[in-house]
Amino acid sequence: MNLSSMPSEASTYNQPPSLRVENIERGIGCASATFKAGAEHLNMKGMLHGGIIAGLMDTIMAIGAGSHPDPAQRQFSITLSLSLNFVGSAGDETLYLRSETTGGGKRTSFLEARIENADGAPIATAQGAFKLMPPGSEQPQQS
Repeated sequence: MNLSSMPSEASTYNQPPSLRVENIERGIGCASATFKAGAEHLNMKGMLHGGIIAGLMDTIMAIGAGSHPDPAQRQFSITLSLSLNFVGSAGDETLYLRSETTGGGKRTSFLEARIENADGAPIATAQGAFKLMPPGSEQPQQS
C-alpha cells in the first residue's frame, strides 16, 4: 500500500457512531484507519458482529476509492458492490483497516480491503466496486 507520509487525520470520518473510524491515512487510491470495537459492537457470543465488519469494509473502501493526500483532489464514492469473506473473529479490541485500489478508471474504482487485529491476524477480507463522484459532490444540495 502506497500511503502518503502525511500525518493521520485528527478527526473521525463522518460515519454513524457504530462505524466511526479514526487515524485515517490516505494515499492515492488507498487508505488505512483504526476502529475500536466495544461491547456495543459484539454479538451474543462476544464476537464482533458481522454487520459491523461489513460496514467497516464499506467505510474503508469508500475512503480509499477516491482517496488522495490533497483534500482538493479527493473524490466521494458510492458503493456499487461489496463481497466479504469472514476469516477470523474479533472482540472488544482495536482493529486495523486497509484498502487499496486494484483497478478502474475515471468513474469506477475496484478495491481490495482487509481488517486485522493488533497481532496482524486477519478478521475479514473484501472486494468492492465504487462509483467515483466529482470532488465536492458529497456536500448536501441546497433546495
